[in-house]
Amino acid sequence: MGLWLIAQKSSAGHCLPTLLCPGHGLYPVPLSFPGAVGAGEFVSPCESGDNLGEPSALEEQRGPLPLNKTLFLGYAFLLTMATTSDKLASRSKLPDGPTGSSEEEEEYLEIPPFNKQYTECQLRAGAGYILEDFNEAQCNTAYQCLLIADQHCRTRKYFLCLASGIPCVSHVWVHDSCHANQLQNYRNYLLPAGYSLEEQRILDWQPRENPFQNLKVLLVSDQQQNFLELWSEILMTGGAASVKQHHSSAHNKDIALGVFDVVVTDPSCPASVLKCAEALQLPVVSQEWVIQCLIVGERIGFKQHPKYKHDYVSH
Repeated sequence: MGLWLIAQKSSAGHCLPTLLCPGHGLYPVPLSFPGAVGAGEFVSPCESGDNLGEPSALEEQRGPLPLNKTLFLGYAFLLTMATTSDKLASRSKLPDGPTGSSEEEEEYLEIPPFNKQYTECQLRAGAGYILEDFNEAQCNTAYQCLLIADQHCRTRKYFLCLASGIPCVSHVWVHDSCHANQLQNYRNYLLPAGYSLEEQRILDWQPRENPFQNLKVLLVSDQQQNFLELWSEILMTGGAASVKQHHSSAHNKDIALGVFDVVVTDPSCPASVLKCAEALQLPVVSQEWVIQCLIVGERIGFKQHPKYKHDYVSH
């Protein structure tokens, strides 16, 4: 049995499109989706898919629900998707440029469109377990935990999976497995880790663990959620020994910088912290340094690229 698109009345009396996934309940279809990155953010909060359309068209494009009701049994899944800026950046990295007509671009355009809700329904119909958020303990209890995405991207979930060694897999794997009604080898569908600034190319995903092993990090920013909390979680997941968060406006709090190996900060970093770090010859870097460590899969030099400077401004 396939998916059904039905109309439900909201409390206000409006008809809302709803996806009926047989055996798994109702999923409201959003009329619009967040796509833009808010001020001060670079990591996408966007975990939604595109509009669903007709069920028959969905199955043709994205594959049917699996006939094998235990197809994904034992697997736990995280889902994320690329932002508009991620997609534009990827297209600009194609060999012939953003308007090229290379084989790579043709292949890029032929990839089935990604719809997060539909993919979740396919995975659930095959007894897959969907993790709404990253949870290392739950990931470890599964036979295999995978992140499903449409391409390599700069989202929180993607970075956390790079940090913890969870394979990042294309949504095409779900599409092909459902079409064949047989689990395909996910290793043939691995997404890249990301774009390396130093090597100027997209790097393949490789098993990696603890790129920040034993590192003691001081985070300094005026952005609580989108910097201090975000990078604290990612650094600790990547094996850091300790991470201390310091809000840029907390001028009355003294920090013993001598106990840290590196300061990860942004342009809001107080001059007093910068001066002290310079006196101690303590490296001061931007969040891009953390990202590049995740992409490469190991700790890299602090001064290998201009974007690692905490106050770097693109021209």
